[in-house]
Amino acid sequence: MVLELHRQYLSKVKGFNLAGWARDGDEGLNIIAKLQPHLAIVDIYMPGTNGLEVLKHIRRQEWNTDVILVTAAHDTDSVQQGIQYGAVDYVIKPFTFTRFKKALETYRRYFCKLRTSERMISQKDIDTLKESAVGLSDRSILPKGLQQNTLDLIIELLRHKSGYFTVKEIASTLGISRVTVKRYLNYLQEGGILKGMLSYGPVGRPLQKFLVNKDLLNN
Repeated sequence: MVLELHRQYLSKVKGFNLAGWARDGDEGLNIIAKLQPHLAIVDIYMPGTNGLEVLKHIRRQEWNTDVILVTAAHDTDSVQQGIQYGAVDYVIKPFTFTRFKKALETYRRYFCKLRTSERMISQKDIDTLKESAVGLSDRSILPKGLQQNTLDLIIELLRHKSGYFTVKEIASTLGISRVTVKRYLNYLQEGGILKGMLSYGPVGRPLQKFLVNKDLLNN
């Protein structure tokens, strides 16, 4: 399910073609060895060989493939290893299409700039490339106005939710305003973590309800 979501996201970003896909790290390495793609989007948590090992193997083999890590792991060690082994971006779940698209478009600008540079480049050119590289120019993950600690609180609450719920229920439980909660729930809905629906009663405005996509939330 997560793989299919990423494939759908990728199909909406201009300038990229899907060369192949894999359900685990070992299959992914075989495909990369065969196709030598410019970019691999790799999850850390996979059956068998995990994403960090995939990244390390790519570097040991000196394959000319860049890697964007997409993962629910945001502990210090994972992030540090990802950066040390040259991941060009580190996108933490849950994320929206906007964040996914931003990672790819920033990488495309970096890639095109590098490929169009002269064989001998100056210090200024290198500094420009570093500034435009994914993750160096802008490491923001959340849209403006959203805070990671508040998002973490809401996600933790949603892990224990079953069935449909409303903005009011979440706001009352956490003691946060409905307007604030709605922004976070809309953000999670955009990323596919929540499904939304309108419930129509006999009178008044329809009530918006949400349902947690447990498969995506827990991956």
